[in-house]
Amino acid sequence: MSLARPASRPKHILIFGGTGDANRIAEDLLHEFGSDIRLQLSLAGRTSAPSLPDGVPVRIGGFGGPEGIISYVKSEQIDLVIDATHPYATEISHNVAQACHAVAMPCIQFHRPAWEKTDKDNWISVQSIEEAAKILPEVGTRALIASGAKNLHAFEGLEKTWLLVRTVDAPRDPFDLEHGEWLFARGPFSVESETELLERHEIDVIVSKNSGGGATYAKIEAARNLGIPVIMIERPGGEPVIQAPSREEIIGIVGDFL
Repeated sequence: MSLARPASRPKHILIFGGTGDANRIAEDLLHEFGSDIRLQLSLAGRTSAPSLPDGVPVRIGGFGGPEGIISYVKSEQIDLVIDATHPYATEISHNVAQACHAVAMPCIQFHRPAWEKTDKDNWISVQSIEEAAKILPEVGTRALIASGAKNLHAFEGLEKTWLLVRTVDAPRDPFDLEHGEWLFARGPFSVESETELLERHEIDVIVSKNSGGGATYAKIEAARNLGIPVIMIERPGGEPVIQAPSREEIIGIVGDFL
């Protein structure tokens, strides 16, 4: 799929990031196109000490909805937007798509492939964290909660299930963890370390989002090897913009744009 070719000049590309994929996309584009492009990375600022690509200006903080994004891309003379936020960052992805449609701004959403269930996996599919929390006591008594730092309030008051809550940073929203403990850690993780973690804490169920990618897949492999069920929160749908399932495809689309 290609985009309309605008007038020839260095193109200003804004990448909405917050994932390792966004950093790698920025690095790929700089390597491939060099001085033909100007890059800028936008982060929401939810993660402390984020990993950042070298040589790319970074903006940290929200925009205040689609109107703020529209104002920013106009003032910065942005030519192309790439949404490489987390697959479950639905609010920002929706705002980006809405803003780009409003000003006819080309927009690519990086939609990395979801994990696929094998015949050796025991996945229980749910549509939300709230649904996962509701069925959790029926599935296990000691759970690894590896679904991120948002909406943890859904797990409050679960007296029958002990929780090991793993997040990169402490959650911003109040969460009373009465029956369990915190674990602050950033992937990627190895299958060996995940297996040791599950065995040491006697985990008998995992709650996870189907994030895709390799950084946190080890827990899925470890659960498979140990026969532990995974309550899998399924992916939200993509936005009505150009979808790219790989970094290579993004390079191809940007090449056509240039």
